[in-house]
Amino acid sequence: MLLDKSLPIPHIKLIDFGLAHEIEDGVEFKNIFGTPEFVGKLVPFCPQLIQGPGCVWSIGVITYILLSGASPFLGETKQETLANITAISYEFDEEFFSHTSDLAKDFIRKLLVKDTRKRLTIQEALRHPWIRPKDNHQAMVRRESAVNLENFKKQYARRRWKLTYSIVALCNHLSRSLVRKVRLMQEDSLVSRLSAKSWQVKSPTWALALPGSRPREAQGPGQL
Repeated sequence: MLLDKSLPIPHIKLIDFGLAHEIEDGVEFKNIFGTPEFVGKLVPFCPQLIQGPGCVWSIGVITYILLSGASPFLGETKQETLANITAISYEFDEEFFSHTSDLAKDFIRKLLVKDTRKRLTIQEALRHPWIRPKDNHQAMVRRESAVNLENFKKQYARRRWKLTYSIVALCNHLSRSLVRKVRLMQEDSLVSRLSAKSWQVKSPTWALALPGSRPREAQGPGQL
């Protein structure tokens, strides 16, 4: 998500649609791609739920992030994130939601529901009082739900730090692997050279001359 401040009223833009697909009504669609923290509880196991219920779940996650600057299910690892989603483990921490109305929290709760039959549909979500206030009081409450931009920046910085750390760790791992590989190749080459080399010990030569004869060279002891 990006915040465009160039307009009189800043716009929030959803980005990164490289894996996006247009889903037609009545057509079953399955896809195992996506960012774990945004997928619905059963989507990793039942990809067909990506339509309708899965999309509404993602809206709940995005709304949570926009209002708090934090992610409801994000863990230190992908496995931990999926475990949090499976357990529906999230809360409205006062540190992040001190300026968020009860209507906004109700909207999120009704989207992040385990049972897809009890989860709001897209049409019902659009009619929710937080989206479409029914009276002036609800309209006023909606305006009180401020976007926590400061925490959003902190979370973004944390994500970038984690990404940088992962890249550095990967580079170090590859560097160590390369050094080990070069060292093993050098050791194998040395062993091969030592095994192939033939060690030859040449016996000293000496000559014996008898009276009236020419000196004759003998090889090895006792040979005349």
